[in-house]
Amino acid sequence: MKRFLALLFTCILTGALFVGCGGKATTTDNSADDGNGGNEKIKIGLTMSSRDQFLSTLETAVKDAAKKQDDAEIIAFDAENDIQKQLSHISSFVSQDCGAIIVNLVNTDTTEEILKAAGDVPVVFVNRLPNQPILEESDNSSFVGSDEYEAGQLQAKYLTEYFKDKDDKEINYVLFMGTLGLQHTNARTKAVKETLEENGFTLVKQFEDTAEFDRAKAMAKMQQFIGTGKPFDVVIGNNDEMALGAIEALKSANRLEVPVVGIDATANALAAIEAEEMACSVFQDAGGQGSGAFDFAYKMAKGEKVDKYGWIPFKIVSLDNLADFK
Repeated sequence: MKRFLALLFTCILTGALFVGCGGKATTTDNSADDGNGGNEKIKIGLTMSSRDQFLSTLETAVKDAAKKQDDAEIIAFDAENDIQKQLSHISSFVSQDCGAIIVNLVNTDTTEEILKAAGDVPVVFVNRLPNQPILEESDNSSFVGSDEYEAGQLQAKYLTEYFKDKDDKEINYVLFMGTLGLQHTNARTKAVKETLEENGFTLVKQFEDTAEFDRAKAMAKMQQFIGTGKPFDVVIGNNDEMALGAIEALKSANRLEVPVVGIDATANALAAIEAEEMACSVFQDAGGQGSGAFDFAYKMAKGEKVDKYGWIPFKIVSLDNLADFK
């Protein structure tokens, strides 16, 4: 009895310490009472890299999808862009007997560590494509998200049309990249440049740097660049937040005639397109990714087979079709 009480106290203390140091947690419990102590819950862990506007929408979609299942419970944590916190979340989900884990990676380089920490628990990676060779070798993991190269291609498609009458086919560009090393940063950046060049344009780099998907950082760097007096024809952002930060700097400099393109089609971006401050964005379906990730995880937790990949398409959004996305 003493050993049991000591173990119980240790578990309670460990749980308290985890919540205190592992990021903010939320729980969605949708289990129904069957009159005999309640149905057994299918617990699904969800660890988010952070909770910006897009990722918060994705997280909400996971929880909304779970509400449609009476026996599903979502245990969600925010890793606050900390790899160690995310790994501690995985360990906690395993100890809580989660049937599956949904992971929005802080860093795609940690794919192997995440899978090792999860052990035999199925893992669904969402939004950020993990290391593909490791994913392919795993029999107990899947990915739900979008082809990030396509997002950059669609930005280039819009800009190709925008600059079609440009005589010299030379584009002086400013580009704000997301967090360096992440797969979607690399794919979006590579795609927009490669596709514009394939479409006959010569690209002249006037400024290219990371703003880590952050609006304030992009605004500050754009202000500094404008101060150099260098010419530029377009501002390209790997996401909407950085594009919106650049727009704030352009407003201050009275340079809103320069097209700015982003990715995600967040509510703030749609408002900027309507105000004719942002030229276009690329719709990344946070709701589709979130509900798809839950569907995969729920089925895997019940021992059902799912595909290795669940692809959610991107769509271009401009003033011409804005009404379709509001």
